Amino acid sequence: MTKYLWYMIIGASLMACSARFTPTFQIKAHPIFGEPNTDSALVQILQPYQDTLHQEFDAIIASTKEALYVSRPTSNLMNWCADAVWSSQTANKRMSEPVICLLNTGGLRSSFGAGNLSLADFYKLMPFDNRLVWVHLPVAKIADIEYYLLKSGGEPIANCVFQNEKLLIESLTANHQYIWVLTSDYLANGGDKMTFFIGLEKQETNILLRDVFIEMAKKQGELILDAQPRYFR
Repeated sequence: MTKYLWYMIIGASLMACSARFTPTFQIKAHPIFGEPNTDSALVQILQPYQDTLHQEFDAIIASTKEALYVSRPTSNLMNWCADAVWSSQTANKRMSEPVICLLNTGGLRSSFGAGNLSLADFYKLMPFDNRLVWVHLPVAKIADIEYYLLKSGGEPIANCVFQNEKLLIESLTANHQYIWVLTSDYLANGGDKMTFFIGLEKQETNILLRDVFIEMAKKQGELILDAQPRYFR
């Protein structure tokens, strides 16, 4: 009976449909349990789960007239991702303090080709379950972000530009003591050496960054692209 444990593991994984799951599977030999019986009734039971996942993940949710790619210091895909986060969180809101978005280039794991985009494409773009976080950053710490951007060579940013080694935020005035930075929980906790976020006030959300991208793509239909540079040396 232990031979069928292999099938049960596959079944549980399919039914769970985790965020990192790629909706294609093959039942292969297991080093302990040996060759699976591909004619078994259990394989037939699992097949509908595979078919359902294919239908869901292969569904077209948006399109783009041109390819989107990741490239430091800035690119259309990096701009689109940062803009999606910023606009989704600030739409129809009046903030007393400036709000910018700062993500990490390494967190974007795939590019988009021109044409239709499926749900699976966005899971490839953001395979991690990173959640959106608001960080209340003292204006004095903007210099730390500037130094980081200078050393890293470029990260996705929105509602600001990096020019002459300075982060320019149009709505920032001399009266402001803080700004809000929209980022991921990974970065907010110091990931990718963004240690300037550690110890600051944070407002955590239950929103996955991937879901932000998916919902924005559905809303736009055809992705609204901005290829204008946001880094000037």
